[in-house]
Amino acid sequence: MSPATRAWLTLTLTPGLGPTLITRLIEHAGGVEQALALTAAQLAEVHGISGKGAGRLKRAMDDTLSNGALDREVDLINKHGAALLSLDDAGYPALLKAIPSAPPLLWVRGRLDPRDALSLAIVGSRRCSHYGREQADLIANALARSGVTIVSGGAYGIDIAAHRGALRAAKAGTGRTVAVLGSGLAKPYPSEHVEVFKQIVEGDSACGAVITEFPMTTEPRPENFLRRNRVISGLCVGTLVVEAGKRSGALSTARRCVDEQGRELMALPGRVDAPQSEGCHQIIREGWGTLVTGVSDILDLIGEQAPMLDAAAEIEGDEPAPAQPSAQGRSIVEVLDTPRSLDEIVSWTGLPAGEVQTELTMLEIRGAVSRQGGLFVKRRG
Repeated sequence: MSPATRAWLTLTLTPGLGPTLITRLIEHAGGVEQALALTAAQLAEVHGISGKGAGRLKRAMDDTLSNGALDREVDLINKHGAALLSLDDAGYPALLKAIPSAPPLLWVRGRLDPRDALSLAIVGSRRCSHYGREQADLIANALARSGVTIVSGGAYGIDIAAHRGALRAAKAGTGRTVAVLGSGLAKPYPSEHVEVFKQIVEGDSACGAVITEFPMTTEPRPENFLRRNRVISGLCVGTLVVEAGKRSGALSTARRCVDEQGRELMALPGRVDAPQSEGCHQIIREGWGTLVTGVSDILDLIGEQAPMLDAAAEIEGDEPAPAQPSAQGRSIVEVLDTPRSLDEIVSWTGLPAGEVQTELTMLEIRGAVSRQGGLFVKRRG
């Protein structure tokens, strides 16, 4: 573990330091390792830290360095086959880095991938209906097969249905999923889903990551899940709420998605008399999300977020992810030797119109195709 990563870990393990204060300390000191060397007097110069609080904070930082907590955490990270990603690391997700109070550190099992920049969060009620569970599974499966990474919280109900749908796609050859926990990786919650988490990160079916911003042995406390929700939506270009009651945690994720992060929010309608769908209907009625009824609606909406992916890649100093079209996508690209309309592409390829629409959306997101008025144009080979 590098000195810089150890410094990030020390700050994160220090009681009284959260994402906002850690960021301020590093900005004030000019670097993460320099932040550890700040004196109490220098800490008192940081916005949000009083003179008396600076003394307590300095003692807490020194105690974290000397009481063995750092070594115990590193031992657990190694034991569980995990890794750490800091805000300074190239592999830290660019979309997550852009949100307010981004986690300074991510504990990761499995592997995050550049393809995960094209992610959709699927969230909803833990006490969901059969309809909700079925829709979450089917939508996640179809999107994962189209190249969209499915992100959720690993919880009961809608969350685990979404992960399982993506896992089925992965076993069929295409699909990725990321579970964001509200506990430490050594205390995965809920324990009933440990086998699903293993499938995500281990063996031939490995297709994503299980991540958290909490140290290894952190228990699943209610306040952790509210913090976790911003990470779920922050990783993604948009969030889909499948079912949510009036006081569902999924509504917290939805609000953060729109109000704090400026991401696309979608809601799936349910029965008008179903308590599990009251939150979705509220989102639609009050206009802070878009009604969707299927995968094509979702792909159209996240297709509009392609500039966000390009901007994130530009911030990171990378080129946008290259196009990796399916066989149908390649056949579409091949006929775009000249700009063509949707009807022309359907006629030339012989593919169903709905399938062509889905493939064009994915090609546009990946940067292979652009629109010029009502025509589609090939951007790269």
